Amino acid sequence: MSSIGRSLNIGLVALVVLLTAGTVGATMFFQYSVDSLDDQNEQLREQNEALESDLSQTRQDLSSANSELDELNSSLERTQGDVAQVSNNLEATEARLDATQTELADTRARLADTEDQLRQSRNRIDALVADLNDRELIQARLEDELENLEEINDELDDANNDLELQIRNLETDVDSLEQELADLRSDVNRLESDLEDACSAIEGDKPPACDGV
Repeated sequence: MSSIGRSLNIGLVALVVLLTAGTVGATMFFQYSVDSLDDQNEQLREQNEALESDLSQTRQDLSSANSELDELNSSLERTQGDVAQVSNNLEATEARLDATQTELADTRARLADTEDQLRQSRNRIDALVADLNDRELIQARLEDELENLEEINDELDDANNDLELQIRNLETDVDSLEQELADLRSDVNRLESDLEDACSAIEGDKPPACDGV
C-alpha cells in the first residue's frame, strides 16, 4: 500500500507540474499574441497616417492642377480674342494700304498728264516766241496769247507742285501703313505662338480652340 501511495503522489505531482507548465505556456503564448497584435495595430496606424497624408497631398496637387488648368483656359480665351482683334486690324490695314496705293497710282498718272501738258505749253511758248521775231504785225495778239499761256504754265506749275506734295504725303502714308502692317503681322505671330504654348501646356483633352494648332 505504501508503494501504491507513493506512486499516486508522484503521479499527482507530475500532473500538477504538467498543468502548471501548460498554464504558463498558454499565458506566455497569449502575451506574445497580444504583443504581436499591438505591434500590428501600431504598424497599421502608421500606415493609415501615411496614407491619409498622401491622400491630402494628392488632393492639394489635384486642386493646384485644376487651378492651373482654369488659368490656362482663361489665358487661351484671352489669346484667341487678341488673335481675332489683331487679325481684323491686319485686314483693315491691308485694305487701307491697297486703297492708298491705288490713290498713289492715280495721282502719279495725273502728274504725268500734267507734266505732258506743261511740256506742250512750253513748246508752244517757245514757238510763239520764235514767231514773234518774224511776225511783228501780229505781235500784240501773240503777246496776249503768250501771256495767257504763261498764266496757264504757272497754273500747271502750281498743280504739278501740289501733285508732287500729295505724292510725297501718300508715299509717307504707304511707308507708315507698311510699318503698321509689319507690326500687326508680328503681333499675330506672337499671339499664335502664345496660343500654341497655351495649348501645349494643357494635358488631356484640349479645347476646340487648340484644333489645328
